[in-house]
Order: sequence, then C-alpha cells, then structure tokens
Amino acid sequence: MPVDPYAVAFQQDPHPVYAALRASAPVAQVADHGFWMVTTMALVREVLRDPETYSNAVHTGRRTAPPPEVADEVAAIRAEGLPYLPALGLNDPPAHTRYRKLVARAFTARSLRWMEPQVVAAAGELAAALPQHGTVDAVASLARPLPIWTISRILGLPDSWRDDVARWSDAATASLGASAMPPERWLQVARDDLDYQQRIVEELGRRREQPADDLLSSLVAPHPEEGALTDVELVWLVRELVVAGNETTTTLVTDLVLRLSERPDEWARLRDDPSRVAAVVEEGLRLASPAQGMFRGSPARPRSPGSTCPRARSSSWPSARRTATRRSSRTRTSSGPDGRTSASTWPSDRASTPAWATSWPGRRPRLCCFVLRGIAHLPVAVHGRASSPPALT
Repeated sequence: MPVDPYAVAFQQDPHPVYAALRASAPVAQVADHGFWMVTTMALVREVLRDPETYSNAVHTGRRTAPPPEVADEVAAIRAEGLPYLPALGLNDPPAHTRYRKLVARAFTARSLRWMEPQVVAAAGELAAALPQHGTVDAVASLARPLPIWTISRILGLPDSWRDDVARWSDAATASLGASAMPPERWLQVARDDLDYQQRIVEELGRRREQPADDLLSSLVAPHPEEGALTDVELVWLVRELVVAGNETTTTLVTDLVLRLSERPDEWARLRDDPSRVAAVVEEGLRLASPAQGMFRGSPARPRSPGSTCPRARSSSWPSARRTATRRSSRTRTSSGPDGRTSASTWPSDRASTPAWATSWPGRRPRLCCFVLRGIAHLPVAVHGRASSPPALT
C-alpha cells in the first residue's frame, strides 16, 4: 500500500496507517524517499538485534534536503563550521562502544544523584512562574522549558543560554523526518547550527582550562583507556545529548499532562501515593512513544514472510513501544458533556499544593515530523489555590 510519512495527514495521525501496514504490508516501500518501513514487533526486533546486517550508520531518508534555490548558500554556511562526525546516534561498534564508554563516566549512580536536584530546581522555578488563574500553553510553560533548563544546567551552560539551547535543538532536528521547510527556514537552521558549534567550542576550551562540576568537564577529561575526544567529536556528541535531553522529554511531559487531565481520578491516586510516579512515567513513555521510529541501513532488504520487496538501502519503523492498539484498555478515557475534562498538574515536590487545570477540547496539532512526534501546543486553564502558588513539575 502507498505510504508517505512526510505527508501532513500522516504526521498528524499515523496510527491507522501503521495498523494497516502491520496487517497487510509489514515491510512497505516509501516511494521516492529511498527507504522501507518495517512495522511489526517481530521484524523490528529482528532488525534491532542484528547490527551486523542492519547498520546504525545510515543517512538515507532520515533528513530532507534544502531546496535548490538555497542549497548553495546553506552549503556555504555549513562550510564555515566543523565537518559532521556521527557520535552515538549514527554509529556502530567499535566507534559506538567508544562513545558509550566516554559518556558512561558522566552517568554513574553518583552523577545521577547530582542531576536530580537540578530537575527539581528547574521544575520549582517553572511552577512558581505559573499564574494563579488563567490559560497557559503547557508546552511553552512547562514541558518545553523544563528539559531545556535541566540539560543546560547538567552540561554546565549559563542560564542565559536557555533560549539558545532551545534554538540549537530545534535546528538539529528541523529536517529530521520532517515536512519540507521554506527556504528562509533552511538558512536560519544553518546559521543556528553554526552558532552552536562556535559557542560550544569556546565553552569546551574553557572547561579544559578550568574544569567544573558539570557534564562538559567530564566529557573533555581524557579517558584512561580511550584517550580524549577532539573538539569535532565533542561538538556533535554534545548536540546529540542536548537533543536527547529535551526533545523526547518535552513530548513525554506534554502527553502525561494531557492523559492525567483526562483522568483526574488517576492524578488523585498519584498525589496520594507518590510511590506510583515511576510506574506512571514508564507507562506514559510507552503510550507517548516520543521517538516514533529509527533508521537502519542494510545491503539486503528487510525480510518478512511472503515479502517480495527488492534490496533496500535503508529502513525505518515505528517504535516497538507501541502495541497493536493505540491505547491500552486501562488508559481509555472519556470527556464530560461539555467536552472538557478536569485535571491536576504535577506538584513541584511531594509536599507542595497542586494546581488544577482543565485541558481545552478539540484537535491538538502535532509536530510536523514522523520521527519525533509530539503535541505542538496544549492550552490549559490553571486554577491555583489561594494559600500557595500553583505548582507543576
């Protein structure tokens, strides 16, 4: 069956197409884009568990290309920066193993304990900034800035760079599985990416001269076995960490706010029993599936029983976290007669007083991307308690 993951209709609601593909064409060619989509759990597992056959070092189909009218100008801007060097996201062993070793030093149990207060502090600041009453966009007020602020502090970047970090992250993902961008956006993305490279190189130099208690300092320090990473390696590795540290978290937090707004009974249970938080987040991650697909390259076609597709250079598939149905039975919800549902937002800590919010009904536009898929905007009406400021985490 024909499938176009770059079409707006698909990006807004791909699940009916995924269901049809699983039923009738589990290995489907994406015409004119040079890759195939693999959609069943068994085949996805086969591909992911066989890195020798299905390589992670693939570029075909992942990103759209700049239009001809600005292609030369985009190329000229890129030439001012560093050559692209795949890090964790697009590498196979042994290069991937080396990167993992170097990054793992910064994510020990001790380091994670140090990072947790950074998340709590960022959540508290955002909660304090919420109005007692009124309508806010949950994405702009909470879900987007929370991971941006957090990853910035973990890396050791100045708070004044928060807007820059968001801009750099947007530039890094702008063409990833996305619809066509206008020419002026391509130029801005290229400039933002160059700005990121130049600023981070300067910051890396400062960390070598004056190490601090942050992630950048850990990354520039030489590894006893693997040696030190170069600036080129570090620039692209840090960019991956910036994107991984905020894009998926934004989608997850937004989706959780929406789902809990549809189930005020679940929010009440969570508030009364905070030990359930980990389970709720894990289930929310499965349902939201912020990263909707991955790419692998292979000299051979992805196999399926009875499939007759030709040899393929690359393939993509929806995240294996998605089950055959869009929601599990215990997460189905219904709205009231007026189409609105009551909800609470996260408390900034276990002892704080929650704010109460109502999500507005209607269609919620998604990001124009089939790889990173999330809610673009989520208006909520905030109802704070007079005795304390509204709180969200």
